[in-house]
Amino acid sequence: MKKSLLLTVSLLVVASVAIAAVVVSDDFSYADGSLVGNGTWFNHSGAAGDFMVSGGQAVVTHGAPSEDVTLPFAATGSEDVFFAFDFSVDDLGTPYTGTDFEYFAHFKDDGFGFRGRMDVQAPNGSGDYTVGISSTGSTADATWATDMTYGVVYHVIVRYSQTENFAQMWIDGTMDTDTAIIGTDEADPGTIITGFALRQSDSDMNETIRVDNLVVSDDCADVFTTCGTVAVEEQSFGSLKSMFR
Repeated sequence: MKKSLLLTVSLLVVASVAIAAVVVSDDFSYADGSLVGNGTWFNHSGAAGDFMVSGGQAVVTHGAPSEDVTLPFAATGSEDVFFAFDFSVDDLGTPYTGTDFEYFAHFKDDGFGFRGRMDVQAPNGSGDYTVGISSTGSTADATWATDMTYGVVYHVIVRYSQTENFAQMWIDGTMDTDTAIIGTDEADPGTIITGFALRQSDSDMNETIRVDNLVVSDDCADVFTTCGTVAVEEQSFGSLKSMFR
């Protein structure tokens, strides 16, 4: 009886873990040229064909190009969805200045409901630039406190709660308990996410951002080396196992 019950619990835990997984990913290992036409990327606005891949990276060019692209996926049905990628900003020759900070990466629904928008901003101090995150709006709700350097590759992780309607962002985080910034907690419920998007526009500095190693998942453990929520689940399962010894 004890063995049978333990097996049932084990199967339930395995099943719950199997459901959460990487939804979509892309390392942009395509020939130089238009991103659309590779994988399942499609144009959702702007001039078709001017969002480029170069050197195995997606290249967001604020300025003349206007194409915005989406990588679609099926709705996960989970509370949280995460995107993570490596990025760098090309050297502008001077620290970022101005006030028009245009977002370049975000989640979206089947239409034009954009969530978890990330932008490049003027530095807080003596660095080259920093980044911001917005839960639902086009202007960042929160700004990363540590300045960044042109040409250096950083790793960003963004979480969007589809039930509680807020976004959270980590830079070079390895644990979900690491320092993060949180966008405005908007009215519930949130938006059902069905795509990841990259956007080109016109900002004050018309910066170029290079994106690589994209992962979208509904499982914290797919984007962090150590995930607190997974640890809690494992601890709970351990407690269940002890019941049958």
